[in-house]
Amino acid sequence: MIKRNLRILLFCFFGLWAVAVSAQDGLKRDFWFHEAERQKLASNYDAAIDLFDYCRQLNPQSAVVLYELADLYRYVKNDSLAMASLERAVELEPENYWYRNLLVSLYLENHREDDALAVEEDMARRWPEKSEVLMMLLGLYEQKHDFANMVKVLDKIEVKEGKSEQLSMEKFRLFLQMNDETKAFEEMQALAKEYPNDVRYQVVIGDLYLDADKKDEALRQFKAVEEKDPENVALLLSLANYYRAEGADSLYQRYLTRLLTHKDVDEQTRVRMLGVLVRENLTNGADSTALLTLFDRVLAEPQESTDLLELKVRYMVTKRMPHEQVKPYLRQMLELDPENGMARQQLLSYAIQEEDTLGVVAICKPAVEYKTDDPVFYYYLGVGYFQLDEKEKALETFRAGLEKVENGENESKLQMRVNMFALMGDIYHSLGQDEKAFQAYDSCLVYKQNDAMVLNNYAYYLSLKKKDLQRAEEMSRLSNELDPDNATYMDTYAWVLFQQKRYEEAKEWMDKTVEVMERDGEEMSDDVADHIKQINKKVKKK
Repeated sequence: MIKRNLRILLFCFFGLWAVAVSAQDGLKRDFWFHEAERQKLASNYDAAIDLFDYCRQLNPQSAVVLYELADLYRYVKNDSLAMASLERAVELEPENYWYRNLLVSLYLENHREDDALAVEEDMARRWPEKSEVLMMLLGLYEQKHDFANMVKVLDKIEVKEGKSEQLSMEKFRLFLQMNDETKAFEEMQALAKEYPNDVRYQVVIGDLYLDADKKDEALRQFKAVEEKDPENVALLLSLANYYRAEGADSLYQRYLTRLLTHKDVDEQTRVRMLGVLVRENLTNGADSTALLTLFDRVLAEPQESTDLLELKVRYMVTKRMPHEQVKPYLRQMLELDPENGMARQQLLSYAIQEEDTLGVVAICKPAVEYKTDDPVFYYYLGVGYFQLDEKEKALETFRAGLEKVENGENESKLQMRVNMFALMGDIYHSLGQDEKAFQAYDSCLVYKQNDAMVLNNYAYYLSLKKKDLQRAEEMSRLSNELDPDNATYMDTYAWVLFQQKRYEEAKEWMDKTVEVMERDGEEMSDDVADHIKQINKKVKKK
């Protein structure tokens, strides 16, 4: 009896001791867990990871500790440890929604789409009432182009939330992707029955008939809709497509015109539709008459922008239509938008091709007045003034234009800068301001050392001043190397040699100059004739 009581006492003692130790361990785990949370909130992530890992060692079966570790590993970009921790947390607590949700995110971030899909499918079985799970599952199936499973998910959403237009249209789209015209047709019929006053679905049914080459059924469907809503935009497009497929051009044009001039069709849609017609026309090499007529009908309506005009102009330019037919539309564009660079550049191109100097000035001057950033207009306005002998205006324009030419390695920009300085040099020389002319030529050569025309002009003007003749000779020789058999450059070199009193060499080059001019049928200028006379005179004296 005494022994048995002793055993009972010992059992109670050790039981109480075990409870005390267990309670002490629990307090210890709670303390370090809360300390780890505190370090995490203070953004001391390394310390927080160490403390949570210590908590894991104290209790390896704690899912919440593993979840916290996973979250921290993810933050410090250690995805392998994050996934391992979270996978273990999910094993320990398979019914925890948030653990699985984070695991899906981690899998997706690490391009493990199949693993993410497997977890999400399991979540859909466990929590079928959660719409967000079904929506995520839908997105994952879409990434894999698994249209059949997408339809199944949409069916589940439909059971949960009820039939809706959005869900039915999405199923319809998926059936088309699956080439299941029967189910697509059934889905659209169901929508048309559900919403009898919305003719959009009835139009789509007609389109499905047309796609299935059931043209009679398609036309009956379209005509039934037309009786209800003759101005329906979708119907007008479908009827246009129908008559186009039938080769009924007049009816096709009629419905297309009604569509493109419809008050409910916005301008950008018109531009897109006409853009498609333009591409088809150019690809097929079709006649332009019908398309231009359609453009005119659409442009007769008030326009919000110049987009349609620009599309028509680009089409006409591509078709190489006469300048005089295109110009009125370009001028109309500039009336609506004076800063339209495309229209102004095209008009400028025509004026240059036609050698219309007054036209060049008239086109470029407004652009310069509103201080366009495009240096092309400054350049050609300066050239225009130069050709009209308005030299001061030309110089002023070139100076303003040089400020618009960006520095850089762009070849066209470099050449424009060179051309402006070169023309300024020519103008300064004609005004008797040779020092400024030489400065302008020097500026040319800074940007382009091998410009034959600049080298020639610079050398010639130096020879006239009998200044830096050695440099003039080098520049003139280089211009002839760059452009051999150029009579103008050959004459300059002969004259530079003459100014150096190298008369025999000068005569050799002048004889070559005459040969080239006679060969090419060039008319001899007074300057060249004078050079020949003076060189021959010096040679005879010797």
